[in-house]
Amino acid sequence: MNISILLSYLLIIVGVAIWCVLLPGKKMISHKVMESITVFGGAFLLGSCFINLVPHMYLEGYELEMGNMTLKVGVAVLAGFIIQLLLERLTKGIEHGHNHSECHACDHHEEHHVHPVTGLILGLSIHAFLEGMPMIDGDGDIHQGLLYGIVLHNIPIALVLVGLFMSNKYSFLKSFLLLLLFGVMTPLGSLCNLYLLPENEPMQCIIMGVVVGILLHVSVSILFAQDHYKFSWVKFLLIVAAFVAAYYTPGCPEIYPR
Repeated sequence: MNISILLSYLLIIVGVAIWCVLLPGKKMISHKVMESITVFGGAFLLGSCFINLVPHMYLEGYELEMGNMTLKVGVAVLAGFIIQLLLERLTKGIEHGHNHSECHACDHHEEHHVHPVTGLILGLSIHAFLEGMPMIDGDGDIHQGLLYGIVLHNIPIALVLVGLFMSNKYSFLKSFLLLLLFGVMTPLGSLCNLYLLPENEPMQCIIMGVVVGILLHVSVSILFAQDHYKFSWVKFLLIVAAFVAAYYTPGCPEIYPR
C-alpha cells in the first residue's frame, strides 16, 4: 500500500474525528455555515458522480456477465438508491442534513432529553463502509472525486453527531470513539474490497454502480430538500463552484488518461 492511499484514509478519519474539538466548549458551527458546507458537498458529489464515477461503471460495457446471468449495469444504481432508502430508516436522513435542528437546539440548551444514537451510528457506518468500497481500484489509483466528496459530505454528518453527543451528555472519550468508529468505516470498506473481494472488473463496476446510486440519492436530497423552490444566489453560486471543482478534480486514469 503506497503513501498516497494511507494519506487518503487518514484524511477521511481526521476529517471526521477532528470535530471533537467542539465538545469541550459545547459550541456548534452556525446553521448558515453548515448549510453552505452541506450544499457544496452535495453538489460536489453530484458533479463527481456524472464526471468521474458513472463513466467508470461502464468500463466493461452496458451489460455484464455475472456467472450465468447477464446484468444491465444501470440496475446497480437503482439497487444503491434502494439501499440508501433502507439505511435512512436508521439514520433519519443525517446524510443530507435533516437532523440539524437537534444540534442547534443542543447549542442553546433547549433540549435535554436523550436522542437515540445506536441506530444512527449503525446506519451511518454501513453507509460509510459501502461508499468507501470503490474508492481505490485494484491498480492503486484513487478515485479523487469520490475521496474529496466523502470528506466534504462527512463534515455536516460529524457536526450532527457532535450535537447529539452533547444532547446525550456523552463524555469526550465516548464521543471521540464513536466519531472514530464512523470515520474508519470508509477506509475499512475500501480495504475489504481491495483484499477480500476478487479483482473482478465486472464486480467492481457493479460496486461502483451501487455507490453511485447511494450518492445520487444523498446529493439530490441535499440539493432538492425543503425550500428548493426558493431561488438563492448563495446556493446557486455554491452549486456552480462545486460543479467546477468536480470537473477539475483528477479522474480515474482508465477514463481520463493523463
